[in-house]
Amino acid sequence: MTTSLLDTSAAVRACVFSLAGQPFAIDVAQVREVAIFEEWTTVPLAPAHLVGVANLRGDVVPIADARAVLGLAARRGARKVATLIVEAEGFEVALVIDGDVSLEAFGGIVTLAASSPQPHARWALGFLPDGERLVPLLDPGRLLRALREAQREEE
Repeated sequence: MTTSLLDTSAAVRACVFSLAGQPFAIDVAQVREVAIFEEWTTVPLAPAHLVGVANLRGDVVPIADARAVLGLAARRGARKVATLIVEAEGFEVALVIDGDVSLEAFGGIVTLAASSPQPHARWALGFLPDGERLVPLLDPGRLLRALREAQREEE
């Protein structure tokens, strides 16, 4: 993990990561840690987004891949998985990421309606201005609800 712009006066501090080559962010208040799992257990008959479960210091943590919900290309089947351990709605989940993570501070959030043509607006609390681009600040709670709904649809 790299750190940059650790200015405590900034409005938003976020973990910035990539999925399928696209940047995303999650507020640091919802990220517990970065974890890389080299071993995990697949779950028979599990929904497609559930990569498996892993032991994190004695606790069983589900490993979820949100790419399908976000409309991104599927992950290649590598055995080593980089994740962000996030807490949302009373659950701790390891969300799969591409691997590179940085801690960054932003001056504020650009809010857009969920119906905005901006990609991923439906899953974002807002967007973080980063030069010429807007980085979606994902809402882990919305993502987890969407994954649960997708699971119900598969059943």
